[in-house]
Amino acid sequence: MNRLSMQEVKLDEIDKKIVSILQKEGRLSNKELAERINLTTTPTLERVRRLEKNNVIQGYTAILNKESIGKGFSAFVSVTLSVHQLNLMDEFTDAIKSIPEILACYNTTGEGDFLLHIVAKDVKDFEQFLRAKLTTLPDVQRLHTSIVLSTIKEEFNIPV
Repeated sequence: MNRLSMQEVKLDEIDKKIVSILQKEGRLSNKELAERINLTTTPTLERVRRLEKNNVIQGYTAILNKESIGKGFSAFVSVTLSVHQLNLMDEFTDAIKSIPEILACYNTTGEGDFLLHIVAKDVKDFEQFLRAKLTTLPDVQRLHTSIVLSTIKEEFNIPV
């Protein structure tokens, strides 16, 4: 579904409890979830399935420790395109989607056109990534890199 055409889903208090709990504990069993929200298992499962169907819950994932898997270096790169033609922007975004080191890509206003969150093993690995992949992307005019020195806060839970 296209993000721009997505409708806001109205959540009641029970739905809000469900998504709040599952954001923190995605592996929680339906029985445990039902107990926490004071419902029986069948209506709890029906609510979770409805939230999944309505794309409120988009998936379940494990959050990894970047350092422990050799991806402890993070950088944010602002990308400015040289021409703002729709077909060139589509080529750029299609290319971005296929690069696993790019954890997130945001189309932004301001100085740059896109903001990328990138992980690498270390500075040397990042430099190689920059030269081999980022500078070869379609229509890139300028890159501005901010290296993450330390992470003060990194949340994955959205307040509901």
